[in-house]
Amino acid sequence: MFTTLITGANRGLGLDFARQYAEDGWRVIACCRTPADAAELQDLAKQYDGVTIEKLDVCDRGAVDALARECAGQPIDVLLNNAGIIGPIPIAEHVERQQFGTMDYEVWRDVVETNTFAPLKMAEAFVEHVAASEQKKIVNISSTVGSITE
Repeated sequence: MFTTLITGANRGLGLDFARQYAEDGWRVIACCRTPADAAELQDLAKQYDGVTIEKLDVCDRGAVDALARECAGQPIDVLLNNAGIIGPIPIAEHVERQQFGTMDYEVWRDVVETNTFAPLKMAEAFVEHVAASEQKKIVNISSTVGSITE
């Protein structure tokens, strides 16, 4: 049985990835910050025996390392770094804080931490798990929001 570990699995693309892998018979390690609030993910775990939910804030390096230790000896065929943020929502309400001279640097620090450093840390922490698997894939999900050219 193949195994995938998916971050940001509580909604959107992450939840759909978890659902599709589970339907295909994969073991799914579905990670999110607050499993108690992830009703759809909990329903998925009840529907498929191969789905386990792990509490994980990808920006908490200690928690990432702890999960990697917890998964010691477990090959992970696909590490799917899906967790991400785009900054203040709705953006229009915060436009004045996101212009030259009035940038909210804390917001952008969180964006860079979540979207850039966290996937790198996940790859570092789980590289041996991926190397021990058959498929050996690390996938980083992004969007045009992450593009500096658009």
